[in-house]
Amino acid sequence: MKIGEWLKSEVEYGRDLAGSGLHGARTGAGTALAGQSVGDVLGRSARASWAPSVLGAGVAAAAALLAQRRRKNIAIVAAMSAVGAVVGFAAGVAWETRELSGGIARGALREMGTMRDSHWLGKHPINFG
Repeated sequence: MKIGEWLKSEVEYGRDLAGSGLHGARTGAGTALAGQSVGDVLGRSARASWAPSVLGAGVAAAAALLAQRRRKNIAIVAAMSAVGAVVGFAAGVAWETRELSGGIARGALREMGTMRDSHWLGKHPINFG
């Protein structure tokens, strides 16, 4: 097989694999959402993420205060507190949407596994007889 033919074959396989992963992700999202809209799920998870945001801001502010030896710079403490709040918010949203993201990942992996298996069987046919 020439390099051009091989490359074309691999690009087509990659495109098919990505397409099957996208299809599986859509299927998994539909199953995980169970009739709810994505906006409702994200809105609910954002509202539930205030506690991790406050915790992240507090921990980051305390760490910034402890890290400064002599003179305390309030700008550094405020900046670190904001970063901690953003990290806490992101962690809270990720935790609250874990069922949705897990469903998407499972669906994508299932479809991609099926595509990989059929590709392998196409390259390595099994003779049962």
